Amino acid sequence: MVTNTAVKKKKCICNKEELLKKITGDPPPLPIGEINKIRLNLFTERNSDGTGYLVLRGKDIHDRYKRRIKDLDITAIYLYIREIPRRITKVDLCYNQITDRGFFNLLKRLLIKGRSSILDLNIMNNNITYKSIEYLAQYAKYIKLKRLRINGNDLGTDSGKFLAQLLKENDTIEFLDLGETGQTLTSVAEIMAAFRNDNDGNTTVKVLDLSRINPLFNRYPYETKWLAYHIEFLLERNSNIIELHLQKNQFIAHDMEYFVRGLRNNTTLRYLDLGFNRIGDYGAELLAKYLSEAPQLIFINIAGNGIHDIGAKALSYGLPYSNVRALDISQNKLSNEGVLDLLYTIKKKVFLRYLNIWGNELKHTSCEIIQRMLTSGVLDQSTFDVKIYEVDEVFCAAYYPNPADRSKHFYYCELEVPLCKALDVKVTATVFTAAASQAVAKKAGFVDLFEISYEELAKKGFAFPGVEEDTKSSKLMALVIN
Repeated sequence: MVTNTAVKKKKCICNKEELLKKITGDPPPLPIGEINKIRLNLFTERNSDGTGYLVLRGKDIHDRYKRRIKDLDITAIYLYIREIPRRITKVDLCYNQITDRGFFNLLKRLLIKGRSSILDLNIMNNNITYKSIEYLAQYAKYIKLKRLRINGNDLGTDSGKFLAQLLKENDTIEFLDLGETGQTLTSVAEIMAAFRNDNDGNTTVKVLDLSRINPLFNRYPYETKWLAYHIEFLLERNSNIIELHLQKNQFIAHDMEYFVRGLRNNTTLRYLDLGFNRIGDYGAELLAKYLSEAPQLIFINIAGNGIHDIGAKALSYGLPYSNVRALDISQNKLSNEGVLDLLYTIKKKVFLRYLNIWGNELKHTSCEIIQRMLTSGVLDQSTFDVKIYEVDEVFCAAYYPNPADRSKHFYYCELEVPLCKALDVKVTATVFTAAASQAVAKKAGFVDLFEISYEELAKKGFAFPGVEEDTKSSKLMALVIN
């Protein structure tokens, strides 16, 4: 018979924590900034279909580890992607410090293997050159990518022929972003020729982004008409591209003549993005005349093009006959009358599902019509960038100093992300800035619009989405029109 004393002697008196460490192991802490499987797993987005996105944006990596992705990290990345059970279909490496050496390693290890799962690669704003495009061209037949973003890299003059080779030999890429890659008129011509259907050109690219091309010929700035001519050539000889982005290329009004000629010979383009160029009123008139012919275009972006009321009036004549369902005419120079001309043409045969108009003059009359359209369902607030508020007479007196601008119902408008222009101050831009940025804003000409903090404004009912609640010293500043 076992006594109680014997039982007590057999009781374990070992150090349980020490024993647990021996069983599970006690690995040393990871080196600060090391890119490994554990940390890569933190940056993997899980999808419901069992796939994943590896998002390694330079800013996010730097904020957490005080460094960016470099060539030496590519080995850890491809080992992680190949060994993880989840199928990684997208890799985002934008705003890092990857060079041609790292890109070649990524290409050989991940992109050209028969078991490659990567369909979407974003390597914008790194340090790759034309050599990386040469590598891509060499393995063009074995690449399964559907989306490729290489914009923001200085690819240089020699990249044009390699890009053309890539486009001709690859049959999977559907989205290609070549903006701001240091092309020249010569290389642009080679790229455009690679899209020609009558020359065994590319037949798979559906979305092409040529924003901020800024080509140069030796040391002389280019004439925009030559780039516009190549775009006309592209539109005439290609029947696959449905979305074309041409932002910030400094196209002028007469360049629209080339575009319109090309568009009349094109039956596939649905989305034309000419934002932040300089087409002006004449360019808007040419576009309006083309739209009156009921073409296939359904989305047009002409934001920031210096369009006045004359251009708005011309568009109001052409839009009712068009098939346009989305229009961005924000940040132009329309007065309240020009805005009214456009609003009167909204209710047409095709329901306008998306409208951006902020950045033009919006007075009480236009706000009333917008409010009526939102109430009746002609416009939808979720796809419209202006929000209308009904306020009391005291507030309206501050917003509309002239009594003639007021009526029985008092309205004022703000950007959908409100900027709160309640004082009698004419401004071209407003910014909600933290204390650290206020000195910089003042040097740029901004003045204090409100001498109260974000928290005080929030108590008065003003919502500022995206502004953190702990910015107690932030204030609203404005650039005043003299």
